[in-house]
Amino acid sequence: MQINYDIHSPRRHVNLTANSDLINLVRKEKGNLSAILEQSMITFLTERELMRWKEENRASFESYNRMIEERGTLSDDLGHML
Repeated sequence: MQINYDIHSPRRHVNLTANSDLINLVRKEKGNLSAILEQSMITFLTERELMRWKEENRASFESYNRMIEERGTLSDDLGHML
């Protein structure tokens, strides 16, 4: 899944707090805190979207699983034909 957002949207200053030791370690490794935050937000939003999609499609998954339990898979049928 890919999060749709405007990559050209203007950057905005935000105030936040973070563990000072982590900040120091990231800076020591020449990490870009802004880029790390943005990537973390993308990861967070992607995970949330996937959770929503799974929940919205739960009934379909359950129905498909019941069908497989009752009838088996198509590959099971093909194996008997060969």
